[in-house]
Amino acid sequence: MSPIDLLILIGYFTLSLILGLTLHNKTKTRNDYLLAGRSMGWLPVGLSIMVTAFSAINITAFSGEVFSYGLYALMSIPVFYIVSIPVKRIIIPFFHGLNITSAYEYLEIRYNRNVRQLAALMFVLWRILWIATVIYIPSRILSRISGISLNSLILITGSIATFYTFWGGIRAVIWTDVMQFTVMIVGLIASVVFVIHLVPDGIHGILQTALSAGLLKPFKPFDVMIFSFDPRIRISFWSAIIGTFIAFLTRYGADQVVIQRYLTAKNLLQAQKGFTLNYLAAIASILLLGFLGLAIHAYFVQQGEIPQFSTLPINYFTRFVNALPPGINGLMITAIIAASMSSFDSGIHSCSTVFSVDFQHLSFFKKISPQILTLILGILITVTALYIKNYGSVFEIANKIVNGFGSPLLALFVMGKYGRNSTSFGAFTGGIAGLLFSTCVILFVKNLALHYYAVLNFIGTVGFIYMFSAIRHQAQPAPAN
Repeated sequence: MSPIDLLILIGYFTLSLILGLTLHNKTKTRNDYLLAGRSMGWLPVGLSIMVTAFSAINITAFSGEVFSYGLYALMSIPVFYIVSIPVKRIIIPFFHGLNITSAYEYLEIRYNRNVRQLAALMFVLWRILWIATVIYIPSRILSRISGISLNSLILITGSIATFYTFWGGIRAVIWTDVMQFTVMIVGLIASVVFVIHLVPDGIHGILQTALSAGLLKPFKPFDVMIFSFDPRIRISFWSAIIGTFIAFLTRYGADQVVIQRYLTAKNLLQAQKGFTLNYLAAIASILLLGFLGLAIHAYFVQQGEIPQFSTLPINYFTRFVNALPPGINGLMITAIIAASMSSFDSGIHSCSTVFSVDFQHLSFFKKISPQILTLILGILITVTALYIKNYGSVFEIANKIVNGFGSPLLALFVMGKYGRNSTSFGAFTGGIAGLLFSTCVILFVKNLALHYYAVLNFIGTVGFIYMFSAIRHQAQPAPAN
């Protein structure tokens, strides 16, 4: 790294720490620490929701997807608006009306404590595995780019994110998310502008190069197979719309990380406006990442190299970032670290919230404060990330299992609200069965469209809850919502 690149990175870390220290003075009560005193406006709430779900893996994976397969992934963009309708009209008002801290408190109101704790445990396992992943993989990539050792990067990013989260609570997490969003967008734009100036004819030249390589499919030339109902097609229009809809409903309707941000808003209107900003910012970021994938392809063609798609796209991404001029290189490295830290800080804070609220009847969690829990989780996950590399096959399996936790969580909420004949026994037993079923689907079902896994896992869990509820014949009506 050049001196200016290192200065940009150090400046980012310093600002993150300053934010945590500054906002500590506003964190005086438990409610301040967990929900920012329910005082946040729509802008920080919206950007925090967006950047929290947008990890550093998305930066490398989405641009790599377009680099390798073309624009098929962009077919899911309309789902942001489609899913916003139930989220803004049903989900956000629903949670705001409950006056809760943890999303899983509702499941005790609807069913019983066992179901609530099952969902809370599923969330914690889901997030802990995910957080370790989103700090390890980007650090491994950045180690190759920056020359800083892998362990050093994990320790630095994990320690700084843990410190400002421990010190400033959810308010510090949300405002650092705003800064992280800004850094990420600036880094991506600077990288794209670099390629635009390098490639003859700029944007037109990049698009022409992509067209020649078939990377503008399925739009140009139009691929009629996207409307096929064959579930084995990697990405079709139907799988992109239906599967992404279920995945987004899970993110925006069953994930404590996101729901906690709704609850920090001053009022319902601020939360709804924040959600609108979230999906507009997400669409802009995805379009930018898609164009980055095309730009990286055009860059290597400009260098006289025909990209080999048998080679992992991450290798091209690494080489591309290394080729960026001083300043832009530092911005891009900082953008990846910022995206990684935004997922890390939100994850450990939301997990500490769940432990403090959903397991508060247990003596250990009754005695310990959310701040200390945040510190413990931050250290635990940072250490876990350090040793992931020693368990490659286990890591790969765990990463697949992580994706099986979301759909069963969504099924519990949907059946709780709309499954009037679902029982506590059915929800608890069906939730466990759905989790096991989802794990088996992810591990053993092959040649299924990427987006259909979420759908299959959701339907399977709903079926198990319905079946076990019917077996018990103890239907308990859902309370009026």
